[in-house]
Amino acid sequence: MPAKLKHKVARMGNSFFVISFRWPASGRAVIDWPQPKAMFRNSFIHIHGVGPKLEQALWHEGVGDWQAALDTPLERIARAKADWVKRGAEAALRAAERGDLGHFAQCWPSRDRWRWLAEFAGRAVYLDIETDGGPMGTGRITVVGLHDAASPQPRMLVAGRDLDRAQLEAALAPFAMVVTYNGGPFDLPFIRAQFPGIRLPPLHVDLCPALRHVGLKGGLKGVERQAHLDRPEVVEEADGWTAVLLWRRHHAGDERALPTLLRYCAEDCVALEPLGRLAFNRHLDALTLLPAGAARLEPMARPRLAMPFSRELLAELTGIHLPRPAPVPGVVRETPAPWQAHVRPLVMESAHAKATEWLKKKTGPP
Repeated sequence: MPAKLKHKVARMGNSFFVISFRWPASGRAVIDWPQPKAMFRNSFIHIHGVGPKLEQALWHEGVGDWQAALDTPLERIARAKADWVKRGAEAALRAAERGDLGHFAQCWPSRDRWRWLAEFAGRAVYLDIETDGGPMGTGRITVVGLHDAASPQPRMLVAGRDLDRAQLEAALAPFAMVVTYNGGPFDLPFIRAQFPGIRLPPLHVDLCPALRHVGLKGGLKGVERQAHLDRPEVVEEADGWTAVLLWRRHHAGDERALPTLLRYCAEDCVALEPLGRLAFNRHLDALTLLPAGAARLEPMARPRLAMPFSRELLAELTGIHLPRPAPVPGVVRETPAPWQAHVRPLVMESAHAKATEWLKKKTGPP
């Protein structure tokens, strides 16, 4: 006599899980406890006509993945929607079997792409770019930083050294998914504009909207602070414009500039993996019902880099005052004026002159 399969909903913390009970001929129930499984194959949200409510209804009925959708009658769901689910599940299974990740890139809602982070963690590359400050189309990429879970240090491609289409394609070829922060409107379009026709990994997860939907808003460094992933002192105060100034300093012959620019870009890259895990876990916690086997990712600390950088140069460009050295008895040092003391008077003088000229035109004789 075949075993009967029943499903019960169990609660653990703020989340609910579907637990399967097998009733064999002996009459004693055997519990199929959930095993760790990625949310990718548990998802039906990418199927036409399936929204969050229908997806959770499927999970509640014990339909936890695409194969289960084909094997289950789906009698409690409207016939039209059941047909959509079965056709979508069959298409997803066929695409997964032949490795067609482009199928999922086309049909998966952008706000739910965080579900890819667990399934493709071992085939993900974390990417960040720096530019010369010019607009997309005319500006140039100066540095591309690439980091993956198997590499202790990011790989840095530099303009004029090893950054071209062939080298970038070769560096990205082993990966199925690229993860960025605000890369949807900036990094990837900038790469495509500079290297037309370049082949990128088929899947892309932009952590900026993924984190914004779970309450972490702002720029990358602001989100890092909210997530307690602070980067080293002084490097934290640098921003995109600082990267532009560092590139200009490099071309002007400052030997400190390029290592500092590479360290700044590398810090952006290594922050993406722990932020991706945080986004996955927070989205998972926000679901009221989880499919059987769904599990959180292990949180990770921010990787520490051994790449050199110039604290003095960053302090000079950002206006941050470094701690004063310990006083030496008998030696008197003059403290140089901060950079604002040289810039602000010139700015104020220029603004005053323009305001005076404008007033003369308005109040003077016609």
